Amino acid sequence: MNAASSPIPPAIPAPAASDATPRVRSSRGLVLLGIGSVLALCGMALLAVIIAGTATLQTESLARIANRTVTYRAEFGLVERKLSGLSALTAGPGILLVTATCFLIPGYLRRRGTMHGIPTSGLRGGSVLATYRPLALWAHGLWSLVPLAAWVLLILVPLRSMAGGGWPAGLREENSTAVWLALGFYGAVASGLFAVVVTSLIKKAYFLAWLRQHPDTPVDEGKGAFWRWVCFTWRFDLWLAGFGGALIGVCWIGLEFDGQQFVMVAALTGLALLLAGIIMSLNYWRANRPLGTALSNA
Repeated sequence: MNAASSPIPPAIPAPAASDATPRVRSSRGLVLLGIGSVLALCGMALLAVIIAGTATLQTESLARIANRTVTYRAEFGLVERKLSGLSALTAGPGILLVTATCFLIPGYLRRRGTMHGIPTSGLRGGSVLATYRPLALWAHGLWSLVPLAAWVLLILVPLRSMAGGGWPAGLREENSTAVWLALGFYGAVASGLFAVVVTSLIKKAYFLAWLRQHPDTPVDEGKGAFWRWVCFTWRFDLWLAGFGGALIGVCWIGLEFDGQQFVMVAALTGLALLLAGIIMSLNYWRANRPLGTALSNA
């Protein structure tokens, strides 16, 4: 099974505009990657500033920030919600990082592949099919070290330091709460991303091994609808693994706050979700889809 034999409906022919040429498409992808990289670096720098700032702020200043509220509209603008100033401040790096992915993902796809529209009918709207060259297994494995390193810096290093009486031990209660709010949230994100990347690597390696054992297996569009929906269209296997990894990565904070029961429950729940995601990913071969394709539904 390869991209050429994929049962995915053919995409709308690319327009004759200049961006249809590989060189222009590649250069635009490079620009998007550059913008996304700058935003990601700014988000990480802002996170470092927030952690250092909340650790050193006076109690009165920190209380003023925490007591301020940010009002926003949710549920399609129908509901007004309020967010504490401290939570809003902590969310700042996350907003930058999410914005960065809005540039990094299409930039990557433009650099390594193509994106075409697929007409759909009814209430489903339109969809976009992306076809790209998958990373080699070794490169995929190297990328998994990035979120792992972030988790080590955000969770493991502070915990080991605190256990030895170093930072952030000794901070006032208000400062410690603010610091661990940032460390815990972004540490959970990092461990969740690590679980997603590793599960994706297992999924890819197992699927390639299956292809080597079944090189002439015909594609049957009538089979595998459930697994296409789970493992290809919505990637529920990766979502489960991500949530499980986030729980496993952040639960260890409870050890420093006499929360052994929380650690046990969160670790077991996270492990169950992670294993469920990995088991689901091993069934990707049933989806009758090649690697190097992704589909978005509007």
